[in-house]
Amino acid sequence: MNSKSRLLHIFGPLICAFVLLELVLLYPWTTDIKSEQLLYKASVSCSKNIFKGQEIKQAAFSKEYVPFYGSSELLRMDCCHPSVLAYKYKRDYKPFLLGGPGSQSLTQFFNMQETVQQLQNKKAVYIISPQWFTKQGQNPNAFGLYFSQLQLVNWLLSAKDSIATRYVARRLLSMPKLAINSNVITNYALMMIAAGKKLTPEQLLWFRIRRRMLLNEDNFFTSMFCDDNVDHIKKVSEKLPDKYDPDKLHEVATLEGKLNTNNNPFGIANQFYTKRLNNANLQRLKGAQKAFNYTKSPEYSDLQLVLSEFAKEHVNVLFVIPPVNKKWSDYTGLSSKMYQKTVAKIKQQLISQGFYNIADLSRDGGKPYFMEDTIHLGWNGWLEVDKYVRPLMKQCNIPISYNLKNYYFSKTWANKVNIKHTTKQLTPKKQAQLHIKQALDNAKVRGNVLVIKNNKTFLNYQNSYADYDMKKETLPNSSYLINSTQKVMTAVMLMKQVEKGRLSLSDKLSKFYPQVPSADKISISQLLSMTSGLATRPRAILGTSTFKSNQAGIRYDIRKNIIFSPKLYNKRYYDSFNYVLISGILEKITHKTYEQLFTATFIKPLALKHTAFAWSKPAKMLEIGAVNSYQSLDNVSNPLVKVNIDINQLHGLVGAGNIYMSNADLYKTIRYILQGKIISNQSIKELFNKVNNKNDGSNYMGGFYNFVSFKSCNGYGYGFSNFVRISKDGSNAIIVQTNMPIKGFFALRATMNKLILGLSN
Repeated sequence: MNSKSRLLHIFGPLICAFVLLELVLLYPWTTDIKSEQLLYKASVSCSKNIFKGQEIKQAAFSKEYVPFYGSSELLRMDCCHPSVLAYKYKRDYKPFLLGGPGSQSLTQFFNMQETVQQLQNKKAVYIISPQWFTKQGQNPNAFGLYFSQLQLVNWLLSAKDSIATRYVARRLLSMPKLAINSNVITNYALMMIAAGKKLTPEQLLWFRIRRRMLLNEDNFFTSMFCDDNVDHIKKVSEKLPDKYDPDKLHEVATLEGKLNTNNNPFGIANQFYTKRLNNANLQRLKGAQKAFNYTKSPEYSDLQLVLSEFAKEHVNVLFVIPPVNKKWSDYTGLSSKMYQKTVAKIKQQLISQGFYNIADLSRDGGKPYFMEDTIHLGWNGWLEVDKYVRPLMKQCNIPISYNLKNYYFSKTWANKVNIKHTTKQLTPKKQAQLHIKQALDNAKVRGNVLVIKNNKTFLNYQNSYADYDMKKETLPNSSYLINSTQKVMTAVMLMKQVEKGRLSLSDKLSKFYPQVPSADKISISQLLSMTSGLATRPRAILGTSTFKSNQAGIRYDIRKNIIFSPKLYNKRYYDSFNYVLISGILEKITHKTYEQLFTATFIKPLALKHTAFAWSKPAKMLEIGAVNSYQSLDNVSNPLVKVNIDINQLHGLVGAGNIYMSNADLYKTIRYILQGKIISNQSIKELFNKVNNKNDGSNYMGGFYNFVSFKSCNGYGYGFSNFVRISKDGSNAIIVQTNMPIKGFFALRATMNKLILGLSN
């Protein structure tokens, strides 16, 4: 056998095996890594391969799992750990723990590259330790433990030229090659991006092929060697009270802390103290941290990368700034003044860019059993974190917008030390207020906003013009055309007559308007629920062209504008004429005009000072602060033009949308209704009786969409949009009225539903 044959005999199988492996890795294999059992195991493992993996995190973040980014404190799984609390009390979120010893902002930034789509509009918790902000910053060896080629390739394929992307490229090029497993192709790509250049089509193709291989590796190996902490979490959760009770939890935390820190004077967990802090180490560490300084560090620029990613994906983030064990820091000489300067610098970087949700625990290191060891949270510390986590998780998921500043990538900022302590931590109330305002700002809401929580004003502001041309701003008591929101009041007035025995909800429409097609089939209840089968003809305008009377308008509509559709009968079809008919019925049985009834039922008894019908005299409209409405026109220099309202048309909507009201008057009226002050509680149940969890309109009755925990009504027309969300007892409410174009009526309607749920929680 010649030498070539011998070499082929020796290396041939190896070459074939290598080629076969490459083909296997190039084929788009899929494996079932998305079982609930495996996802939960991965979420609490804190394993490096889970941290590096992509598929399992994507599957988890698409469900109820919320990323908790941090470092080694996440491994301190005592009975009050976030994962234990979520498991014990069956919360509707599950923490997905992402961190370990040495994982810092640069590590977390690359970790996020694998889940950018799943992070969009999601919530997250980010534990940011001042100890990260050393002179060196991210330790290259620790970075290499958590860094994967899949993270890098994902970033390279999505990178667009910016100060942030150039910084990332330079940051990686400064790392030792071993830490990032660098090669010539990758290095050249990083150098091009660092210079602000685009990758070539050939490079992009190469990295796409490379990603396919890496994804298959991820599918095969991610869930292997995954630490199993599930049994531990279940075991320690047994120490907690069966029902969530903050006082009892504090008692348990204090007892557990006391039992587990009784072999040393520092309040450090016994096991940690025994293994890490023997007498020799103690003597060596006394005063050893006097010269530590966290105010100058490249970590500030790395943090800005994380903030850029959160901003890009509109993530609603809670930042947790933990303390150090005060007894330990006193012993080692760590400067509390320096530590607070670092915290102030971190908070300024966050708050100045719109990251307001901060749990600053940096001064709590001396509280009993707050820390588990020298620098890591434990027992009562985790309970304090939970006071911020629970409200975050109850907030609705809305896109959060931030105001990023490239200054924070600069060395000037990284080395700045004179930071004034002017950035105060926002209270949970302020954070909630900002959250609501952010949601409405995102929807381009310009008008008046009123938020009520526990029967008290929680938020009340206005940001529009009563007269845009004159630049006359709206006031807190400005009044808007409420459109279909008026239907609730019309329904209540009808129910008041039912209570007086003047009619029944089962009465047929033929009793009052026999000339309506199929009137003998339609009940009053069906008018209230919009299931009558009646529909207005396309492009028809209700009422007479010149107003004569409500009854004359109704008679004209019956002859000219209304049809009965058997296909719509007993199905919910929204048509305002149902409520116009109800207003006519009210006039017939009371022998009073609708306007007289409304005034006697609501305006006078409730002393409504900013409520009037649209056809009121100019002096009255001025008195109630009635605003103009505006619409957008394309291809004109002035984008907003005043909407001219035809009062005759509004007369045609009697009972269905022709009243101006301020937010305060509107809330007062609906609150009184729901609290049984106008009709009885029994009548309220009967009137608003279509309750389900769907958002398809099938829960409409009495002017409200009736949900399990709240009621909603909306109005739209003549340039005005109105949204009312109120709890069943009237104690919590969000009312938004606009006179300017909004981003999307139905999108804002859905956002309002989320906001009232978050407010009620």
